[in-house]
Amino acid sequence: MGKKTGKTASAKVDPVYVLGLDANGKPRGARFAELNDSIVSAAMDMKCRVLIDQPETVSALGMKLPVGRVHGGGKIVKLFVPNIRRELYDKILEAAGPLADGEPAAEIQIAPEQASENAQTKTETDTATEEVRCISPVTSGLPRSWEEIGVGHMVLAHESPDDGWWEAVVIQRDQEILTLRYRDAPKLPKFIRHINTVALVNPGPASVA
Repeated sequence: MGKKTGKTASAKVDPVYVLGLDANGKPRGARFAELNDSIVSAAMDMKCRVLIDQPETVSALGMKLPVGRVHGGGKIVKLFVPNIRRELYDKILEAAGPLADGEPAAEIQIAPEQASENAQTKTETDTATEEVRCISPVTSGLPRSWEEIGVGHMVLAHESPDDGWWEAVVIQRDQEILTLRYRDAPKLPKFIRHINTVALVNPGPASVA
């Protein structure tokens, strides 16, 4: 018999862990073996926290999450993120530590029947302090002019001649100065652009009253 070397191959870990709360406030989570923009964007639209390429302390817990499922294709996909035990949910978030600058926190996804009721009771202060979400073409539309650009809208920001244009979410507007974060790279630092230097995404045909 040959001698055992005593070396073992490093266990493979998935690069993406998604955590959030459903409409009833119950924790849910999933792991994904592939890191791509569409998965990250879909998870953020579900108001989930996305953990990418985490250290061993986090990935060891993250690998206990069920495997998530991706529906659809291209840049528009839907994710299936099942419910998980509260204990595992809390342990992963504790190991991951505080949110990075601009990183969205996991929030309760409001059920449709609750949305209209909550909208009537939301105060101006609540609106100013709530987590800035990307307003996607599927939900609330896109700005039709530079004057209409507001917090939560998606625009295109120019990175460099080599890197081109990238989707960015407006997190603050001060007259003609926009504070932005990249939609598909939430861990990158936020940045500032003048309103005249960003491009608009085609919002599609105007709705007819």
